[in-house]
Order: sequence, then C-alpha cells, then structure tokens
Amino acid sequence: MVSIADISASGLYAQSQRLNASASNVANVRSRGALPAADGAEQPDSPQAYQPIQTVQTALSQNGQPAGTRATYTPITPAYIPEYAPDESFANESGIVAAPNVDLASERVTQISAAAAYKANVAALRTEDEMLKSLLDAKV
Repeated sequence: MVSIADISASGLYAQSQRLNASASNVANVRSRGALPAADGAEQPDSPQAYQPIQTVQTALSQNGQPAGTRATYTPITPAYIPEYAPDESFANESGIVAAPNVDLASERVTQISAAAAYKANVAALRTEDEMLKSLLDAKV
C-alpha cells in the first residue's frame, strides 16, 4: 500500500518539474537561432534556437491503487517559429530567424497551476501529519 506521504511527495516533485520547465522556457524566450533548411538540416556553425519543453504527468498505480504521479520532459513541437530579424548575422536571405515556440501567457498559466498544485500537495502532507499525531495521542 502506498502512503499519502509518498503520493504527495511525487506530486510535489512533479510540480517542481513543471515550474523548472516553464522557467527555462521563459528564460530562453528571446534566444534565436538560424532557421533550419526546408529538409530540417541545421546550418553548421550557426546558433540554434532554444528547444522549449513541457512537462507531461502520468498517473502511477500499484496493484490497481493510486501510487502518485510521474513527470517527464518532452519537447514542444514545432520547436521554433519564424521571426523577422534581418540584423542577426545568422538570418537567412529573407531576414528570418528561428525563435523558440514559447507562449508567455501559457507559461504563466502553467506556473500558477503548478504553484496551486504544489500547495495542495503540501496541505495533504500536513493533514496526514496532523492525523497521525491525533492517532498517537488517542492511543496514549
């Protein structure tokens, strides 16, 4: 049997992973790189745009019972959007570069949601702790 603490701890870790991925996306939103060729080939010796990531959570179970959650990083596709920046040395002949496909509004929503879920997992841990203390006090 999986304890409430184990399930909440997996939730805390998953929300931490979500926040880390979102923070990385926001921090790199203005990084630009050379636009790949039509066949997907990247230009040698040219900077590449940041590959944004998202966190995917999957439910874990043990003997048919809930056992927490697992968080894994997956790349966001498409990884980049074309952006007009003719002053960049790596811009193509049309002045287009690759910019990370990061939506700042979505990232903020992800951060708010992850923070709320983190607080909920902390509350579950506190409640379990209080219940165990009450149980121990009742047996004494």
